[in-house]
Amino acid sequence: MVRRLLVLNGLASTAVAFHHAAAYGFLALFNWTNAYRDVAVPNYDMLGTPAYYYLLGVRLLIGSYAIPAFLLVSGFYAAFAADGDGRMGWTIIGTRVKKFVGPFIIWTLVFFAMQRAIPQSLNDILRAYYYIPLVIQLYLLSPWLGPLAKKHWKLFLFVTFLIQFAAEGAGYLRLLGVEAAWVKTAVTITPIWFFPSRIFFFALGLVLGFQRKLFGGWLARWKYALLAGLGLFAVLSFVEYFWVDQAIGERWLGPSFIGIFRTLYAVTFSFVLLAFDKVKLPLEKQLSQLGLISLGIYLVNTPAIYLTSSLLYKFAPWVLGRQIVYQPILTAAGLFIPVLLIQVFKWGPLKRYSPTVFG
Repeated sequence: MVRRLLVLNGLASTAVAFHHAAAYGFLALFNWTNAYRDVAVPNYDMLGTPAYYYLLGVRLLIGSYAIPAFLLVSGFYAAFAADGDGRMGWTIIGTRVKKFVGPFIIWTLVFFAMQRAIPQSLNDILRAYYYIPLVIQLYLLSPWLGPLAKKHWKLFLFVTFLIQFAAEGAGYLRLLGVEAAWVKTAVTITPIWFFPSRIFFFALGLVLGFQRKLFGGWLARWKYALLAGLGLFAVLSFVEYFWVDQAIGERWLGPSFIGIFRTLYAVTFSFVLLAFDKVKLPLEKQLSQLGLISLGIYLVNTPAIYLTSSLLYKFAPWVLGRQIVYQPILTAAGLFIPVLLIQVFKWGPLKRYSPTVFG
């Protein structure tokens, strides 16, 4: 299971590149249409086209499992590093937190510098790379979460599921037009970078780490049912998206809608990968290697895609109107530029700065 988690981490790193490339694909379809067509923007003529459905599929089915997988792997690591009572020591926690802080500061500064923008609030700062504030909070909470996950794992999973469901459910209700005061309050106090919004994924990793044999047997017994569930949740993710898009009226729902079935799909994806651990995947060795540098890929991929899209917008705007060309370029940039930059920092005088820059 441990080796398979490394592959999962590598797949999640790849998914991040696809996810952010698709986000810029939507910008090219709707907001930058005037770069390659004589139209006013935003322009939604491309809604319902094959390019639109491809981008939506990437966001719903590929990008959806990246952060959940990262958090699950992080939770598993916390369990693996815990003592007999289920607590991860403060020395280990301090080491892990330090690994995140420096790169987070550096790449957040790079992000806003490239955007030529000044953050207007703490929320602006923390949501740019929201996985890092999330995992830092969860590591700091792990001395209390760990013992609960080890000794009362069923209740622990149930409670953390309810916490995350409540946080996501409030956003869902607001999207559907529910304006109750408690909904607004719940949305305000549970931003995407605050631990209640994603606590279940980390909790699941903790329980998997403490109950490896139990869950290993369960995954082996139910692997084909999980595979069928994955296909079902994939279909229902689209159904739910289109239903909510229709329910909110004329405005487009956008590419960032999470939804119930998309979350179930993301969790089931990780389960399926772990359940079929004897099945060798294409490029499995390379995915494992990507898993070792997943933090660096996560940090660098957004600036890499932003820079590439900006250059294409300026020098080859016609590419923006051809997603069949645009998406492979952006996805490759989001994956290979980070890998190349990380490799550059492994040599010569730059080597000493690699942990500070990439974690």
